[in-house]
Order: sequence, then C-alpha cells, then structure tokens
Amino acid sequence: MKSIALGVCGLLAAAVSTAASAASAQPTVLKLEQFRRGIAMRVMVGGKERLFQFDTGGGNSFIAPEVSKDLNCEKGARVVGFQMTGEKLDSPRCDDVPLKIGGHDFTIPTAGVYQVGQFNAKGVTVDGLLALDVFDGRTITIDPAGLQVIVETPQSAAARIRGATEMPVRLVREAGGYSVTVDIQVPSKVGHLGFEIDTGNGGTILVGKPYSALFGFDPDKGPRMGSVPIGKGIVASGFVMPAGITLDGNLGMPFLKNHFITIDLAKGRLWLKPNPTTPPAGMGVPPDAPRP
Repeated sequence: MKSIALGVCGLLAAAVSTAASAASAQPTVLKLEQFRRGIAMRVMVGGKERLFQFDTGGGNSFIAPEVSKDLNCEKGARVVGFQMTGEKLDSPRCDDVPLKIGGHDFTIPTAGVYQVGQFNAKGVTVDGLLALDVFDGRTITIDPAGLQVIVETPQSAAARIRGATEMPVRLVREAGGYSVTVDIQVPSKVGHLGFEIDTGNGGTILVGKPYSALFGFDPDKGPRMGSVPIGKGIVASGFVMPAGITLDGNLGMPFLKNHFITIDLAKGRLWLKPNPTTPPAGMGVPPDAPRP
C-alpha cells in the first residue's frame, strides 16, 4: 500500500510540475488601444488607472506632473536627453516607478516628469508615455493592428519568429544610458543607416535630409507618398518626409501597423512578420487625414 501511495504521489507531483511548466510557457498578453494615429495602454499607477501612449521611440518613459505628485516620487534628480528634432529635454525624474498593466507588475526604471499634452479628437489626454525601458531585458512582440503587446516566454518567442525575417538592429541607449530604443540598420550607398522603430510617430516615415536623395526624395521639396527599402526585400511605404532630425531615419505607424514586430531587448535582435489583421481605421494615416 505504501508503494502504491508513493507512486500516486509521484504521478500527482509530475502532473503539477507539467501544469506549472505549461503555465510558465504562456506569454503575457497586454491590451493596447488606438490613440490618435498610434497606440496607448491603460496602466495602474499611483492607485489610479491612467492612459499612457505606447512610444517605442521615446527612449525613456514619462509621467505627467500630477502622477508624480500622487506618487510623491521626485527626489531632486533629473534626466537629460535630446529629442530627435535636436531639442534638449531636461526634466525631473522618478526612479523605480511601479505600475500594473493588465494586472501584471512592471517597473519604469527612470521616469521623466513631463506634461506630455497629447490628446485626441474626443479630448482624451494621456498621463504619460510608456517606452521600451519598461520591457528592458525581455522579448516582446508588438501587434499594432491587433492592439496588443505580447511579453514572450522563450518557448512562445521561438514559435513567434518562425517564418519571420530577422533584421540587423542595434539597441540605442541615450540620456546617460537610461533610455532604450531600437534602430534597424538600413543599407545604403554610404553605409548602414539607423532607422528607429517608433510607434509614437503616428503618420509618417522620416528620412534624415542628408540621406533623402539616396532613397529618391528631394530634401527641399517636402514630403510625399513613397517607399523606402529597408533591406531583405522589405519596403516601408507611406507618407515619407525628409526631415531635419538627429536620426538617420524613423519608421512610424504607416509601416509598423502592417507587421508583427518581435524585439529581444536582452540580445538586441528584431524580427518582422507581415500582419494579416486589418489595422483600425485612422491608424498610421498621413498627417493631413482626419484624426480618429
């Protein structure tokens, strides 16, 4: 009887272990919602639900001053960086800001305190910007059309990138190393150019003016509909704007909305896969089109 009991216990333990292993292999799915031409997330921070724009080009996450006040988190330190237009951004900061997204715990390592001021046609404002620093060290898949971000497990990531195209990228850490963005290395006649992945850019594909002619755009004639080959047979099409920016280029929602974007933020790798889902109306539309 004792051996039978031990055998049953062993089977139960194995079943529990298998179930736990299966649960740990499941990715975490976080909901997005459309905001203007881009995307946003509902987060719980400071005891309140708030709307944060999801901005992969932001580098650092930011919280509005009223959020900082609720948290009482400013201690006198600052975060200093530069926007892609070259403007200096020097703001107070809050370290290790806890938040929940879809009931899951995350931390903003270094949150700048800044009044973002974004609002949509319905007068809805955002209380901050959520950048890739929140997911630093993890693998995520951004599904703009499906309005979700998936925090991958090793097993789900392996399945996710099956059939996808890996692009050469580099992680960019500015603002004293506090920020994190991802640049696809786009081939050109003058060498590889870094085109930033930017969900915060709702309606354009930007090409730095010094490189515009390489892709067939006159830097002095302004934006137009067009295409930019970014390598491996993948083309970014949409409203292309030669721009006076500090970046080589910037891939916004006109391109991103049509792809699954899987990013390994630990190893600095990125995969693209066509997304068959039809994006929500207004997502990634040119700046002169009506806003949702």
